[in-house]
This record gives sequence, C-alpha cells and structure tokens, in this order.
Amino acid sequence: MNMMHHFVRTLAMAMLAALALQACTADPSAADNSDAGAQASPAQQEAEPGTSLAFEWSANGFEQIEARYQWSGSGVRDDVFQPHFALSVPETDDAIWSSSCAAGGKVETQLYLAPPKGMQGNRATFRFETDASNKTLAYPARYVADGQYDGFAIVQAANDPMFADMKAGKWAYIQIGEGSDATKLRVSLAGAARSLGAFLPACSGAAKAARPAAATATAAYTCDDGRTITASYLGNDTDTPVARLAIDGEVMLLAQAISGSGARYEGESSGTKITWLTKAEDGVLITASPDSADGSSEQTTRCLAR
Repeated sequence: MNMMHHFVRTLAMAMLAALALQACTADPSAADNSDAGAQASPAQQEAEPGTSLAFEWSANGFEQIEARYQWSGSGVRDDVFQPHFALSVPETDDAIWSSSCAAGGKVETQLYLAPPKGMQGNRATFRFETDASNKTLAYPARYVADGQYDGFAIVQAANDPMFADMKAGKWAYIQIGEGSDATKLRVSLAGAARSLGAFLPACSGAAKAARPAAATATAAYTCDDGRTITASYLGNDTDTPVARLAIDGEVMLLAQAISGSGARYEGESSGTKITWLTKAEDGVLITASPDSADGSSEQTTRCLAR
C-alpha cells in the first residue's frame, strides 16, 4: 500500500513539473493575439502618419486650387507701392492669399477662405505643410469679417520656417479647422520661391525702415489702347487715401477700396463706374455700367507705368 501511495505521489509531481515547463516555454504573443484588434501597440500608433497633411491628401484628397491662381511678389516700397506676396488671378482682384509686411520684422497674411462650419467664435488653427516639410506647422488664425474681403489673419516672423518650406517645395497642403468640417486645400508652389525672394527681405528686421509715405505721389501710365493716364495718389499719410486720374482731359477722383492684392480705387464719372487697380508698375482701368451686377458691361484696359 505504501508503494502504491509513493508511486501516485511521484506521478503527480512529474505532471506538475511538465505543466510548469510548458508554461515557461509558451509563445507570450499567443495570448495577445486574441485582442490584437482592440488596441494597437504603441509602435503601431506611432507609425500611423495621421498628422501628415500630405499623407491625408494622398488617402482622401484635398480640394486643389485652380492653375489660374498664381504666386506673385514684390519688395518695392515707395510713395505708391508697398511690398506684397499673393496668390491671385493675374490682373484681377481675385485673391486667395495676400501677405504684407508688419511692424517688427513680421509678415501679416490674409487667407480669403470661408470659416469651417464647426468653428467656435472667430478663432481657428491654420496648419501648413509642403512636400518638402519635415513636419506639419500650426499657427493661430483669427477670422475677420468686413463684408467684402472676409478671411483669416495670421501673423508670423519674416524668417518663419513656413516660408523656407514654401521655397523648397512643389506643393503646399493647407488646413483650417479640425475634423470633417475643416477646410483643406492643395496648392501649387510654382513661382512661390521667386516671389518670396523678392518680398521677404523687405519685411525682415534687417531691412531699412520705410520712410513715411508722402502726402502726394504721381505716376504716368501708357495703356494698351494708346491712352495716357496720369494718376496722383493723394492722402497717403491719412486714413482716407484717394487717386486722382486724368484721362483724355477728364479728371476723376476715386476712393481707395479694400483689395486682396495691390491697390484698388473706385468711383463714378459721367454715369460710368470706374475701377483703377495697381500692383507694382502695372495698372488696370475697368469701366462698367453702375447698374451691371454681373460684370457683363465691364471693359478692361491694361496700362504700364512709364
């Protein structure tokens, strides 16, 4: 009887030892496979490029800005013109992006985009990335609604890394807002590097301080139709500048209006609506019937400063 008891006890101990050995040598990943779909590992989470705008564009697509919008820029600063950098339709007032120099070596940019549906108040986050970026950049943006050129205002240093990325890249990816309501755009950067090269030095802290604007400045333009326009810009040192145009012996006074890029002056003369646009050395004269709301009566004449 004692021998049988000893045998059973020895067999039980051997079985326990075998089970212990099996537990030690089992694959620890097998137990985790059952709930692998419930939560990704930290390594998997880090590998997902969810914050990359370029990756999101490749996966879901962004609205792409039409090729008719082109980058332009100038560092000219005188009695008439100020440095500017813009994405706009040439020789029109249709702009999406407009940058100008601000005090302290800063650049103030206006983005003429509608606010996302879910935006709270007038604040949003502007995210920017190019195909040459190492990371997505983020900036606070303030929505400004003035009734004519509504959009977001952003202030940056003239040496902000965003501008370096724009010079190096071919495509830019823009996002304003968060989630499914965010505004997302893909923009060609063709011509941006050249335009920024002309614009940014005028805004940097190393640039010479701008001299006070003269009260009056005059420029003469030769137009495609053979006419000559003499434009006197009055009140440049006030909050209500105007342009005095002399065309074929007729003199008209136009008030400065809000412009997406360059300068814009508007008024009426002899029952005709007059619009005068200037950017760098270019001028555009637009005449139209005051009653024409669809622009069908507009006549455009291009001019060049002499």
